[in-house]
Amino acid sequence: MFSKMQAVLEKYIAPIAEKLNGSDTIKALSRGMMYTMPITLGVCILAILVNLPIEAWTAFLTNSGLSAVCNEVLTVTMNMLALYIVISIAYNNGKQKGINGITTAVVTLGVFLVLMPLVVTVEGRSTSYMINTAYLGSNGIFVAIVLGVVVSNIYAFLMKKISIKLPESVPTMVTDSLSPTFVAIVIFTATFLVKWGLTFTSWGNLFDMVNQLLATPIMNVGSSPWAIIIAYTFSNLLWFFGVHPSAIMNVFSPAISICLLGNLEAFMAGTPVAELPNLAFVTIYAAMSLGGSGNLIGLAISMLTAKSERYKSLVKISAVPCLFNISEPMMFGVPVVLNPIFFLPMILATPICSFVAWGLCELGLSNAMNPAVMAPWVMPKFISGFMMGGFGLMLIVLICIVISTLLYYPFFKIADHEALKEEAKLQEAE
Repeated sequence: MFSKMQAVLEKYIAPIAEKLNGSDTIKALSRGMMYTMPITLGVCILAILVNLPIEAWTAFLTNSGLSAVCNEVLTVTMNMLALYIVISIAYNNGKQKGINGITTAVVTLGVFLVLMPLVVTVEGRSTSYMINTAYLGSNGIFVAIVLGVVVSNIYAFLMKKISIKLPESVPTMVTDSLSPTFVAIVIFTATFLVKWGLTFTSWGNLFDMVNQLLATPIMNVGSSPWAIIIAYTFSNLLWFFGVHPSAIMNVFSPAISICLLGNLEAFMAGTPVAELPNLAFVTIYAAMSLGGSGNLIGLAISMLTAKSERYKSLVKISAVPCLFNISEPMMFGVPVVLNPIFFLPMILATPICSFVAWGLCELGLSNAMNPAVMAPWVMPKFISGFMMGGFGLMLIVLICIVISTLLYYPFFKIADHEALKEEAKLQEAE
């Protein structure tokens, strides 16, 4: 079955994916996001440790001051990922265009920061301007990706038209610094006009405009099982294009909280578990985001069968974070973001597993649910499933993990095959 499916995918999907992957823009995006892996992987252990649900451990971290330091480290790394992404993409796109990557990245970073709303504090005659780190994390990743490509393309185009031509005798360092002067003037003047124009809108700035427009489609979604399936599927679609799921989940989280609280109140009032008002909703919620958004645990398991050195190495460093539902190393390391090969499984894994979990809930596998128990998000899903709903909910989670693996496997084999061909070409070249 897998051989036939893979043959169909390689016949119809692989050529399209290969053509898209050959694009200079896609290459810049892929390489740019892969360059952020030292950040995501370097601090993922801290993210796991600081969120472990062990009371004695949490107290130790708090009393020793380690918790505060860990949070500071995570704030300037994982929570500022947009900053690293915009630099990396612009640098790689500049190199693809045949211009200086460093100056391209510096100008693009400048535009990104100019468009960001600042926190202004006035004390007497002193005025302070501070960067709001909230726009450097999940709320800024999509903007960072777009600006990383658009600004670097504009910069490359203008460098061919209005850059200052200096004699060859001038040192390279001086040429790289002075030749983009007119280009930078044009770009930052245009950026100023865009920033000023946005102040006349209801959003006020580019970042809030993007995040509010993306959240609007689900702002009025209810608390039915269909609602959570639609919300998470939509967030996965946006995550594929680089928009962090928090842009959607921050809006939808009140609906989740209301459903959890409704179950708890009914349970405390003596309502049987099978008759809880939001049992199916919570069951689906417990079986979602297995290994992170898009049920990436299936991809991590598929990567264990890798034949290429690329994926053999990647699975060693990204599988453990994925087990604890930290998806960034996988999203930006494989990468899954903007990788056409993984588009279908990324979008389909959530609704398919959700409907399976919903059906198993109707069969009674969730009837041991204890609404008073809630596990932290870094807890492996099969463990949190057991804690929240016993063997029945754990079985639902494990079945969904198997389904996710079966869904990702044939698409991963295509990616693995492409990586093998690339490695063979490199060996021939050497």
